[in-house]
Amino acid sequence: MKIKFLTVLSFAIVLFIGACNRSDDNGNRTNVNVNVATPMRTATATPIVANTDPMLKTNIENELKKKGFNNITIDITTTPATIRGTYPKGKLAEVIQAAQLANGGKPVKNEATEEK
Repeated sequence: MKIKFLTVLSFAIVLFIGACNRSDDNGNRTNVNVNVATPMRTATATPIVANTDPMLKTNIENELKKKGFNNITIDITTTPATIRGTYPKGKLAEVIQAAQLANGGKPVKNEATEEK
């Protein structure tokens, strides 16, 4: 009986000392591997600024006039530059090519119509 009592008492003391002897700052053992929802960063769009160089407009229009396209105007406030007006029948490829060459090889948007 005495041995059983001493064994149970020793076991209780070992458990008590083991539970009380903590080296970490947090006395209660909580799960430290908790997944916390963090807000995702959103990408901000880089604004596309239209080229408003007045020399570019005159260069493109002069190039078009040299090729014989007098009814064509160019709008450089849009991105890409926009062609407006009328061109002779079957000459769309030449209009676009002349405008792109004068625009430094950059594409242009076509809103011009074919003459009837």
